[in-house]
Amino acid sequence: MIEHATLADVPELVSLGRLMVAESPRWRRLEYSADRVGRTITALIESSSGAVFVARQEGQIIGTILLVAEPNWMSDEVICQEMAFFMHPDHRGAFAASRLIRTAIAWSEIKKARWIEAGSSTGVNAERTAQLYERLGFTRFQIGLECEHGT
Repeated sequence: MIEHATLADVPELVSLGRLMVAESPRWRRLEYSADRVGRTITALIESSSGAVFVARQEGQIIGTILLVAEPNWMSDEVICQEMAFFMHPDHRGAFAASRLIRTAIAWSEIKKARWIEAGSSTGVNAERTAQLYERLGFTRFQIGLECEHGT
């Protein structure tokens, strides 16, 4: 079942976020702030330009997608951006992932977004994630790069 997250879901989503970061060779380089994650998720839930959707199975959150839809930096047209998308490792390959993405697409249409952007930055199953998005109508459009500074 896919539904809007509520404030009661924030602690479980913070825990899911911790799991995502721990699994990611890229994101685990940063210190995980449960407080920051909780504030971000809360702000998205409470904002008219944000959304958090969850996939539930037997009452437990097994996946989530975080979205924001705002005017682009150089235009008044709205662009929807996926901020995070994560499926619990035990539930990957299930229909819940595609349902979350389809829900994100529908929400971006409601928000009258010109398009929706998504990606894979965790370093975990990036090609498989991209292929899932492509099966749902997305096209590749960018290359991501980073230059890490000393720790």
